[in-house]
Amino acid sequence: MKKSFIFYIFLSSLLLRADVVDIKADHFYANDINQVAFFEGNAEIKQGKNEFKALKITVYFNKNRKAKKYEAKGKVSFDLTENGIHYTGKTDRVVYSPNSSKYRFYGNVVLIDETNNRTIKAESIDLDLKTGLADIKGKKKKPVHFRFEIEDRK
Repeated sequence: MKKSFIFYIFLSSLLLRADVVDIKADHFYANDINQVAFFEGNAEIKQGKNEFKALKITVYFNKNRKAKKYEAKGKVSFDLTENGIHYTGKTDRVVYSPNSSKYRFYGNVVLIDETNNRTIKAESIDLDLKTGLADIKGKKKKPVHFRFEIEDRK
């Protein structure tokens, strides 16, 4: 049963862009009944140019055994290129939903837009890549911090 589940993980993890998803970790275990796979210890997930590293990565599957959600927790670092924009950063937790193209970053988020030389520090950031909308939240004692360059006016 576990072997068939592992086969479906890699077969069905082709996401929307048909890139191969490559996951590495010190430990793997799965719950076939709940359709969840866990990768713990030095966990790393790569798809094309995009990469997440974390203490734990969880992959959730739908009834058809296709990945519906990825979650990385614990000392998460990332390197993403989406819609021509290169992002790097770190956070406590990130959830990616491939069907809706949404990234949700939670806890001590530092998001660096390498393409446009912008940095955002926040408690949480929601990015919707289909609509281009972002929702950024801070805390009362730790507000959102947005840093960017502007062109000189002459």
